[in-house]
Amino acid sequence: MEIGIFGLLMSGKSTIFSLLTGINPEEHIHKNEPLTGVAKIHDERVEKLSEIFKPKKTTYAALSFIDIPGYDTSANRKEKNRIFQFIQNVDSILAIVRAFENPTVPWPQGAEDPLKQLETIKSELLLRDLEVVENRLNRLHETEKKKKLSPDESAEKEILEKVIEILEQEKFVSTAELSGEDLKKIGSLSLFTAKPIIVVANIDEDQFSKGSYPGKEMLMKNCTENNFAYLELSGKIEQELNALSPEDRELFMEDLGIEESGIQRLSKVVYEHVGLISFLTVGEDEVRAWTVKRGATALDCAAKVHTDLAKRFIKAEVISYEHFMEAGNMSEAKNRGLLRLVGREEVVHDGDIVHIRANA
Repeated sequence: MEIGIFGLLMSGKSTIFSLLTGINPEEHIHKNEPLTGVAKIHDERVEKLSEIFKPKKTTYAALSFIDIPGYDTSANRKEKNRIFQFIQNVDSILAIVRAFENPTVPWPQGAEDPLKQLETIKSELLLRDLEVVENRLNRLHETEKKKKLSPDESAEKEILEKVIEILEQEKFVSTAELSGEDLKKIGSLSLFTAKPIIVVANIDEDQFSKGSYPGKEMLMKNCTENNFAYLELSGKIEQELNALSPEDRELFMEDLGIEESGIQRLSKVVYEHVGLISFLTVGEDEVRAWTVKRGATALDCAAKVHTDLAKRFIKAEVISYEHFMEAGNMSEAKNRGLLRLVGREEVVHDGDIVHIRANA
């Protein structure tokens, strides 16, 4: 699962990437190239299960983030397309908009407030997708002049004609009522406006303490209208938290009146909006969280752990995290009838503890 971090120049997106992944972009030699890093997803359930099982290894779920160079609206089309290529195949986009005040850091050109930045990002994504769809439709029309389109090509043409109407209305494809099957048929185009988008307002300490910043209501309204997830995060505060010891961090968070860091909240929002869950595996060797799409089956989970487990799948033992914690251990959970034996098509839910039974 890859998340592309996208934002205009001076939005602070590289700071957020660094906080998520621990990678310092300033140390990267090629400054105008993308950086990829992995962010560990903090999960209290994993910690508590590790305290019970005392495994040799504890592994948290992780997401891959790609930090692309700041988007320059004044760049030529070739450079813009180069930037877009870096996040063409991502599963979701994290759009960073700047709200923080800092007289030493200039605002993005022509976008001196968060809403203008988001409108600029939306316009650029819409124009790019419109160009891609028009090009594909033109190729299909040329093919149609020479021969009859195949059933798949005819179906694709019909969907793209709907999509172009949506884009011409300056609406995102993700807001349209297209089926999963329809989206799959045009998946090769990697439309940005069809991807889940999370908007992060990068605020300063004063804005954080006030719970407000200029243009907040309009930005949130825009996000709601476009089906974007929304989150506020202070890169400055997160940097300070990151530099503290666990004990001092806890005290600092108490002073701020927060229970979770912004990065932890961001991870949860990404999971929710992209449609991800974590299932858990436990044992003396390892306690681990695995990331899968919401709606994943027991067989999907087996394949995630190891392809051989999916091939040799017999059944899966499943118990919710809450039921396990109530029981305290697996023996008691079995005695209470809380452990379920399920088949390959059983849908697994967030926090389920899964043990795969497979042929030797």
